[in-house]
Amino acid sequence: MLARHVTPVCQDCPVRQLGPAIEKKWGVELCVVAQDGGHRGSLHTLASADERLRAYCEEQREYLNAKRMIWSHLSFIYSAMPTPPKSKLEGTSMRRSQALDLAEDDVVRDIGYVSTQDGTRIAYISYRPKSGRYPTILLYDPYTASATRFLEAKEFLDAGYAFVGANMTATGSSEGIVDHWYTRKEGVHGAEVVEWIASQPWSDGNVGMIGNSSAGSSQLWVAAENPPHLKAIVPTGIEDDYVNHEYIGGVPQPMLVEWAFRTQFLSALPGIQWRIKQGDTECNQILKSGRQSIKKPFYEEMLKHPFKDEWWDQVSPVRQDVAGKINVPTLIVAAFQDYGATAESIKIFIQQMVKVNYKKLVMVNGDHGSAGPGPSGYSIVDAERMKFLDRWVKGVKNGVENDPPVTVYWEVKVPERNSKKSVAGWVTHHETWPDPAVERRRLYLTGDAKLSPDHPRATPDDGARLYLYPIGVEQIFDNEQFAVEPRSAGVLNYRTAAATSDMTLLGNPEVTIYISIGRGDDADIALTLKDIDPNGNVLFLQSGLRRASFREIDEVQSYADEVVPTFRKDEKLKPGKIYEIRMSLIGPIAHVVRSGHCLELTIAAPSAIMGLPAGAISVNRVYHSEKYPSNILLPILRSAVIKAPPPELGQLLGQPWRKGTSFVAGGLLPTHELIETAAETGSLDHKRPT
Repeated sequence: MLARHVTPVCQDCPVRQLGPAIEKKWGVELCVVAQDGGHRGSLHTLASADERLRAYCEEQREYLNAKRMIWSHLSFIYSAMPTPPKSKLEGTSMRRSQALDLAEDDVVRDIGYVSTQDGTRIAYISYRPKSGRYPTILLYDPYTASATRFLEAKEFLDAGYAFVGANMTATGSSEGIVDHWYTRKEGVHGAEVVEWIASQPWSDGNVGMIGNSSAGSSQLWVAAENPPHLKAIVPTGIEDDYVNHEYIGGVPQPMLVEWAFRTQFLSALPGIQWRIKQGDTECNQILKSGRQSIKKPFYEEMLKHPFKDEWWDQVSPVRQDVAGKINVPTLIVAAFQDYGATAESIKIFIQQMVKVNYKKLVMVNGDHGSAGPGPSGYSIVDAERMKFLDRWVKGVKNGVENDPPVTVYWEVKVPERNSKKSVAGWVTHHETWPDPAVERRRLYLTGDAKLSPDHPRATPDDGARLYLYPIGVEQIFDNEQFAVEPRSAGVLNYRTAAATSDMTLLGNPEVTIYISIGRGDDADIALTLKDIDPNGNVLFLQSGLRRASFREIDEVQSYADEVVPTFRKDEKLKPGKIYEIRMSLIGPIAHVVRSGHCLELTIAAPSAIMGLPAGAISVNRVYHSEKYPSNILLPILRSAVIKAPPPELGQLLGQPWRKGTSFVAGGLLPTHELIETAAETGSLDHKRPT
């Protein structure tokens, strides 16, 4: 019995009605005993009964009502607690704080295929408790979802969910004949998997989706079909369109060609082999029968479309007839240093998902895996994800709908490089993005390699600085690469004076560069923004990339926190002519430049990983004058309260660092020589050899 004696304070106490209902449904006895009136007595023992009562009531979403009545009408509870059911899960709906520790023997595993209405069979694997009906989490990806191992599903099983992993159409062991990836068919088939799950005897009819990267994007396609039993989605690491992924800044990304090739021909193989070993006798037949076919490999198709044309409009979910059709609660999580994921996530959140009543955007510093489920994902993101799923899929009224729409975790550290030990310096909440409290502060790039608040003056040569394109490259993908400083003749560096007080950046800096080329008809501009501590140690903050011939700005897509080109046409450059290039960085940042630190901006060429440089070997010039005021616009949050000391170098994922060195201005001529030459000659024309 949950309680042998219950003492009401009034004769018409609702517990008189609640008691029989609880007793009938859960076999719990509530004996109502009269008392001499008045709200007296101790409620301290109710707390010990509270958690067990929650386990009984929450399954039917009655806990809060029951708790409210009991707390309002009881003076005290004293009793022994009931014997738990034999099954670890039977009859309960576990909250995160009550997570179990299931072994593989505690659950049922099925490997099979879901038949869709058009006859396509989608490969799946499911894990579920041995009895009862449960809400279900669906992972839908082009890799190995249909061969998900128990340990990958365990987090959700321990939290009281069933788990299903399914391979997207024409991937892994799934059937399907498609022209190329990223079509509505993937969404239609995924929606049918959702409805199939809801029809199973072990399902309570409530389905939520999770997944990172491609498994994040797939959720947008599925949710756009509005399957009735899909209750919430949690897409993370979304980056799959022209602007923020395949052609960042208009520059084709070689490593994504590699990704597309590997995903189509290699990535799914371990899952296929594992399913066959587990007894899947149909997989080989499907692969040999012609029932799985991608007619046009994605890596070939993307290279055929160097402009953001109608083909890109069709394959991107970042549009009104895909993301704009979603109407279920949505939690989007993105890491600031995850290439273009944060910029794309924000765009979906503020521009497409206008019809979603309950939506939330969580942003953290980190890399591509930081926001996702699995071993690479931050534990703080795991908690956000589970809380959101518990509310909208399981029905736990935990108040998540009352949270502000935007949450930022600052300076998330990973001690011992273990994401499951992640610790945030502090957390801020915002009603919208960008935060209206953000002020834009302009710093000017100067001819003597500074970032200064002072507007440049007129000079005979317009303050030109020269660099040799494209020999200067700054690698930003890990500490080993970042430790190699770029060749100084091929970069231009600019640095602020040491900060006299803490400066908080929240948003995407905008950079305007006035540039000319010496040869060829184009150039790629790669930017890196870095924090320099008093010892000269360099910490990477964010990068930027733009092909100079994409100068036309999309005024509809652009907003206060991002300048977006149309990418519909290019406008080739002419040697010697000065052009204005407006660009944002690849994504926003949340960073504190602490007192004594400096900001440094580098102009360089992209590495081969980020794109083969356009144009020709050339002496290029950047200008710094009253007429051509190259500048950076910083997003400053004045009201910010810093709540933690600076993290140790090496504890921030996605943010490589290198040991301190003296400042190098870069360029073909040292700045003092450039100034002296300009003073002597009055100009530096493009024909003069350097």
